[in-house]
Amino acid sequence: MEAFKDIKVTIKAEEGNTGLYEISPLPRGYGHTLGNALRRILYSSLKGSGITSIKVKGAKHEYSTIDGVKEDLTTIILNLKQVKFRVDSEDAKTCKISAKGKGVVKASDIEVEAGAVVATPDIVIANLTDESAILEIELIVESGIGYRDARNIDREEVGIIPMDCDFTPIEKVSMSVEQARKGQETDLDAVLIQVETDGSITPKDALLESAKILQEFSGKVMIAMGISKKEVEERAEEINQVEIVEEAAEEYDEANDLRIEELPISKRSKTGLLSGGYKTLGDLKSVTVDDLLALSGFGNKSLNEVVELLNQYGINIKSE
Repeated sequence: MEAFKDIKVTIKAEEGNTGLYEISPLPRGYGHTLGNALRRILYSSLKGSGITSIKVKGAKHEYSTIDGVKEDLTTIILNLKQVKFRVDSEDAKTCKISAKGKGVVKASDIEVEAGAVVATPDIVIANLTDESAILEIELIVESGIGYRDARNIDREEVGIIPMDCDFTPIEKVSMSVEQARKGQETDLDAVLIQVETDGSITPKDALLESAKILQEFSGKVMIAMGISKKEVEERAEEINQVEIVEEAAEEYDEANDLRIEELPISKRSKTGLLSGGYKTLGDLKSVTVDDLLALSGFGNKSLNEVVELLNQYGINIKSE
């Protein structure tokens, strides 16, 4: 499909662990096809890291209490489930908490093994209410995909407390499909995907990883249907050679939302623009002289009128 050669990923907004991205232009119908596939992969198939078991000094099971600690062990475990990590290998990491005296214990107080970083440092784990209080916890951090139920894990020794772990690094994904245009083609899709992560991966990298997984599975289907692995790899290499332009989002300009019907131009010019699928002033930013002259009933008079208006808004159209 020719339309696939011009796909651009535009960063509409990025702040903290949330990013909004537009993928366009796509053939009509492919907005939902691609968007839903990426959304499902984001939720189900990305690798993350979390705590899978703990050992607390002075506690034999998850219902224990600890002198000088406000929370019981069950509450501490619930707090630890919220702590996420970035790790550089598949190996399990042993981390620990060693807190003494009155104060608040946060995820940032976790002493991590080399190759591990706490991605959610502000999570409150416990409150020590006495100067003589001691909280010592050994944490096992592992990487995985999806959800692991602690009931399926054997307790290897007394004092080891297995924990449920949701490895998924994605907090929320929302998606919408809008109309896109390419020159005179208006029957195209643009898919908007907003990704919110837990901080262990950037939203941009999460979207990129989901696209890689989608490509990998597509290749496996092709091989299963008889296409050689070499040909699949060559096709993948060909895709990688197609230029994908990533644009920084432009600063929002309220004038972009001005509807064509509201512009101070003649009715003939408005009718011509609307017939071409232009709905707002922002839609005219990439228009060319040839695009305008190709519109129904659009002559030099209308052209000059529109060009003069666009110049007032700092939009200079080009001739092909």
